[in-house]
Amino acid sequence: MLTPDQTATFQREGYLVFDDVFSPEEVEAYGQGYDDCLDRLRGESRLKNIRKGKLEDGTDTEVYQIRCAHLAHPVFDQLIRDPRILDSVTDLIGPNLRLVLCQGLHKPANTGGEIGWHQDDYYFRVSKRNAVVSCWMAFEDVTTENGCMWVIPRAHDRLWDHEGIESAGYVMREPDEASVIPVELKAGQMMFHHGSTPHRSLPNTTDTARRALATHYMDATASILGGKATGNRSHLRIHPSFVGPHRMRTVTFR
Repeated sequence: MLTPDQTATFQREGYLVFDDVFSPEEVEAYGQGYDDCLDRLRGESRLKNIRKGKLEDGTDTEVYQIRCAHLAHPVFDQLIRDPRILDSVTDLIGPNLRLVLCQGLHKPANTGGEIGWHQDDYYFRVSKRNAVVSCWMAFEDVTTENGCMWVIPRAHDRLWDHEGIESAGYVMREPDEASVIPVELKAGQMMFHHGSTPHRSLPNTTDTARRALATHYMDATASILGGKATGNRSHLRIHPSFVGPHRMRTVTFR
């Protein structure tokens, strides 16, 4: 569970970096599951490059998505229910939780591309403010060189204007980059961010891949409003309710 200071930091800044939670053995198991998913999807020609672009030298860039990772491998099916995550999410948005999306975001060595400034709430479009929190977890150390997250603190009070860009999704029109902060993490560390916190990640310019998992939860008492920005969330499966071992909660996995 979060301390009152941690909760206040999240509410004020729009994000929170969590101390190490998972053991090296757990991180290794998650990383192996991640690689297994990548290999299988690649072999089935189902590994999608969701951010096509080019580096300054003209090299094509890649960001590969493991969509619905909790359906792709049992370790992620377990991870989305882990009380070490759910207890913190409960402190931030309440005990009734719905999984909106769990996705692996893979940036290959040297060619990993950029994901531009955006807000998750712009895609998810829910009926209630402060209803979405995202948990971002790294399976190796993430740095400014290999594509760590960057956030704009204290900018989560509204939805900012976005524009649709081919092969880049929705991108904020005029982000305030004067106040951006890189969020570097150690392997197994997590950060939580508000659904309206602007964030991005830059290219991976190192010789090793960057593997991350983004798990998005919402307050189940809110509803999804729909609209064209929600079209890429289709085909998420509903799972049975889950009761946490410490505090009663209802979690529907959709």
